Amino acid sequence: MPDISFILLLLLNGLITIAFLVLAVIYFFIEGRESTRKAAKKTLFISLLVFGLNFVNALMIRYWVEFPKTGGYDLNSNSSLATNLFTAGISIITTILYLRNGQSFSERNKMPGSILLEAHPKPFKWNLKLIFLPIPFLVIWTFLWFAIFTPEPTDLAIASTPEANSLRAYIYTFFTASVIAPLSEEILYRHFAIGLLGRWFGRSKPAIMLNIGITSLIFAIAHIGVVTSDWIKIIQILPAGILFGWIYYKKGLEHSVLSHSMFNTLVIPVAVLLEKIAV
Repeated sequence: MPDISFILLLLLNGLITIAFLVLAVIYFFIEGRESTRKAAKKTLFISLLVFGLNFVNALMIRYWVEFPKTGGYDLNSNSSLATNLFTAGISIITTILYLRNGQSFSERNKMPGSILLEAHPKPFKWNLKLIFLPIPFLVIWTFLWFAIFTPEPTDLAIASTPEANSLRAYIYTFFTASVIAPLSEEILYRHFAIGLLGRWFGRSKPAIMLNIGITSLIFAIAHIGVVTSDWIKIIQILPAGILFGWIYYKKGLEHSVLSHSMFNTLVIPVAVLLEKIAV
């Protein structure tokens, strides 16, 4: 019997993804293209970097790491490679749209945005306290939550996990979880989505809280399909979205990307530990 809640969440996630893309195209031609014209070259460079990361990731999945075949999934197949290469190609366009629109929204709403894309860059200083402060809480929260509600991985999660505990597997996991995911997700769910809702709602304190709450929930729903009980994953990842959103409002995209990367890097050993405890 199909999981109705999963199907509904999957449809909702798909509709949100399509809506974001359509709105990104509309706002790009309405205001984003002109207001961020000076950032065009930088945006193109970052978009090509994202494409390059996704391209390498596609090749690693096909030729470098072995994945189990389960539930009809075969990540090492040629069809999977073709899909991943197509997705990598599309990422050039989507990254340009999300970056330039997000920067346009941030300038309009007087938010930090991206220091790299500012028309007149100001002296930049990393706030390491802001970046690292949420990490212990998020790691402890993940450990306790998954210890109480032990998640059962789905076929997709099993099929996406390298078979051997080899150096290649660890490099692949770090590459995807600590580099690609934080960069692409923060560009979409913080830089673009928070900027978009900020344009609609404004910058009052209630509006900011509502903005962070909505975008964090969307971010959490995007992580469904990993465990059999999706609500477990949604509640686990929701605080991360809230804290990354707060960091973005405080210091901008670069800070939220780095904080997200640090969390993903440190939460991997927690997941391994929980797996050993379960065994």
